[in-house]
Amino acid sequence: MAPPPPPAARRSVTMLLTIGGLIGLLARCPMLFYMGMNDMNVYHEWGQSALESSLPSTYHGIYFPVQYQVFEVCTWIAATSGADFVPVLKLSNLLFDVGSFGLLVLLLKRQGSNPAYALLYWLHPWFLSIFSLGYIDFQFTCFVLLSIYLLRQETARDYILAGVPLGVAFLMKPQAQILLIASFVYFMVHYARTRNAWPLGLMAFPILLFIGYEVYFTISLFSAAGFDALRKLPSSYLNVTNVMPALNAQIPNIWYPIAYFMKRPGDRIFAISDQIHLLPGISAKYLAAAVVLGLVGLHVSRVARRGELPIRDKFVSMFGFATVAVPFLMTSAHENHLFLGSVFLVLFTAGRLSLPLRVATHILLIMQFLNIYGLYGRHPYWLGRLLRDAYEVKYVPLAYSLISVACFVVILRSIWRGHNR
Repeated sequence: MAPPPPPAARRSVTMLLTIGGLIGLLARCPMLFYMGMNDMNVYHEWGQSALESSLPSTYHGIYFPVQYQVFEVCTWIAATSGADFVPVLKLSNLLFDVGSFGLLVLLLKRQGSNPAYALLYWLHPWFLSIFSLGYIDFQFTCFVLLSIYLLRQETARDYILAGVPLGVAFLMKPQAQILLIASFVYFMVHYARTRNAWPLGLMAFPILLFIGYEVYFTISLFSAAGFDALRKLPSSYLNVTNVMPALNAQIPNIWYPIAYFMKRPGDRIFAISDQIHLLPGISAKYLAAAVVLGLVGLHVSRVARRGELPIRDKFVSMFGFATVAVPFLMTSAHENHLFLGSVFLVLFTAGRLSLPLRVATHILLIMQFLNIYGLYGRHPYWLGRLLRDAYEVKYVPLAYSLISVACFVVILRSIWRGHNR
């Protein structure tokens, strides 16, 4: 643990965080009234359907029940107050965004880093563009960060407490699934070494919450669907990768160059299916899944064996590694799926890992910003127009992907070596 900074330095950091926090907040205020993506209309439709009928009868997956109920609450607030849905939903995003910023400050302090690094999250164009365009990743990300924050000691109490927000995240978006897998692998390795089952407490609330919704769905749908009602919620988890079975869904990852050269002129990048066989009898989807699960499992098992590493650092390493690896190596990944991983990169950048990781992180975040604004950016108009025009130039999105992949290799190697020595 590094010695505490002198009072003058602490005052400077506090002032910097205050000024930067206000600037970031002011920058987000006009974005509350800008719709961004057309997905906002879909969110409203899902919330309206759940409000008018019921969640079980209108639920069809893609996102998970808690996220649907956030949409339902936002729809109810908009209808009751007479406000438009867009600013209401974006205000909910802002609340979670502020929460994530505050949790990052606390986590940075706890790991002995300069808390001003949280401004990388709060003011960077990549994170601002995600907010501007109306993505909802802030919501489940805030719960994941809260889970990490609550995990202070290796006690049954801390594992159970940390599992509460993790369970909420698990019932919101598919990107949280890899965190439960990593947690389970950690439990198995930890138990094999110590015969201590406390880490299983991290999964207690996610399982109970899932069972609670499963009972709710089954009771609500049983009269109409019979025993088929039992399958509705579990199948939405099992089939989530089939929602858009593309080799690449517009994220500049390792599959982008392959899809780019396979697609026909004029086709979108997601025109190539992930069911193509790269090996005899093995599709790209299952090959990618095997590689991801193997890498994540190996990283988790090696980190779990480092008894001298604080529990908080173990889970930052495991969750960070997983949430960076999945969007870069899995098929069907979307342009926003690196969001949670990039939040963990803020913690890595502020830590004691290598200079190449820091440089690669900054370049990677810029590439993600250029990619997403080239796809959807509209506000401010001049910037959106500039980057969208550039995106239409042949090979520009391909260049974004090649640079991003190079950065990814440096980052993953640094995380691996930094916490697996």
